[in-house]
Amino acid sequence: MKIIFLASTNGSVLNKLLSNGFLLNNIDIIISDRECGAIELAKKFNINFKILESKSGQEFSDYLLKEYPVHDNHLFISFYTRLLKGDFLNVHKNRIINLHPSILPACPGMDGFGDTIKSGAKFIGSTVHFIDSGIDTGLPIIQSSIPYNPNISVAENRHKIFIQQCKMLVQVIEWFIQRRIVVNSEHSVTVCNAEYKMSEFVPNLDFNDSIKELN
Repeated sequence: MKIIFLASTNGSVLNKLLSNGFLLNNIDIIISDRECGAIELAKKFNINFKILESKSGQEFSDYLLKEYPVHDNHLFISFYTRLLKGDFLNVHKNRIINLHPSILPACPGMDGFGDTIKSGAKFIGSTVHFIDSGIDTGLPIIQSSIPYNPNISVAENRHKIFIQQCKMLVQVIEWFIQRRIVVNSEHSVTVCNAEYKMSEFVPNLDFNDSIKELN
């Protein structure tokens, strides 16, 4: 499987995960529409990269489709801040995923964590989901949740979500490699042989590299 990161951010999650040999050994390329922190990480870790300079999400999507014109053994992981659009989404349906710092469908959009805090919710969390044509409307693959702790800072609570996202992404990549993720319908995704017991993560983590402690 070719794992392709689409990025236009400083790559904080990516930076944390590249310290993990599993991801470093499996990533194929990092693609961005601009010079950014993720491209600097590619240079630092000697990972293939490409810059497809674009002025919009549609233009970037069109360039990506030229690079990857057919549905093949690819997994696209998006840290791209604009919306991906058009035929690229259709050709690679259920092969493009995103991390979002809220328990979707609650608090979609640019500031999922901040909007969760503003809502007064008692739980915070994160979602790894497929990307579709909407804003954070694709089917969830795995979600996490923990109680919001008002006795520590907002930044400390946010860091807990950051660690959850790192763990979940490693797990989801492994599930894709094992071909365990099944899209049953427009409203249902399951992971074969996964457990759905009470946990911080549902489905439950079962890959050692995602279960081990991260700080």
